Amino acid sequence: MLQETHDSRDGADGIRPAFLAHIVLRTGQPKAMIDWYKSVLNASIVHANDQVTFLTYDDEHHRIAIAHVPILGRRAKHRAGVDHVAFTYANLPDLLTHFAHLRSMGIEPIWSINHGPTTSLYYEDPDRNVLELQVDNFSSLEEIAEWMEGGDFNENPIGVDFDPVELKRRLDSGEDIKVLTARPRIGERSASSIPKAYLGRFASLAVRTAKALGAKV
Repeated sequence: MLQETHDSRDGADGIRPAFLAHIVLRTGQPKAMIDWYKSVLNASIVHANDQVTFLTYDDEHHRIAIAHVPILGRRAKHRAGVDHVAFTYANLPDLLTHFAHLRSMGIEPIWSINHGPTTSLYYEDPDRNVLELQVDNFSSLEEIAEWMEGGDFNENPIGVDFDPVELKRRLDSGEDIKVLTARPRIGERSASSIPKAYLGRFASLAVRTAKALGAKV
């Protein structure tokens, strides 16, 4: 978990929220969605009726609400809207242990990537909403800022893909976590290299077409 060691966020106009409370999802397949979120977030149902189900994974009364709207279809990835929602784990062993648990249930990430600031696993729910399960690679905001100023992030703001099975094997063999979470330097990376499973078929085609036409993407 990142520790804020300076006051650069103080002094803004207005009053900021204390924390992010919950996320509400609309679905036409509530059972599949409820089962998926119970598994992926290890969440519990705190209340349910025919219209909505509330789930939580901590002391908050609910973190996820799943509303049943029978006429809804699945999310279209080529539409504007929320790209993904991220959840942070305490450390790399917790993240990879949970990865292995989900994998044993047949739930696999659609994208595994070291962004630099985080090591991240992206999962797609039954309605094609995307969740990022991540761990911080640095212990403070200053360390992240120092890394970003090194130039690698400007060159490659996307990240470096990795195999989570191999990363867990290396972790289990005793390799140092700082080594495992250090992002390799691979030079420039185009958005056209982002997996189709993450972008969606139409968005992926649009990005690749734009690159073929000379756009810098």
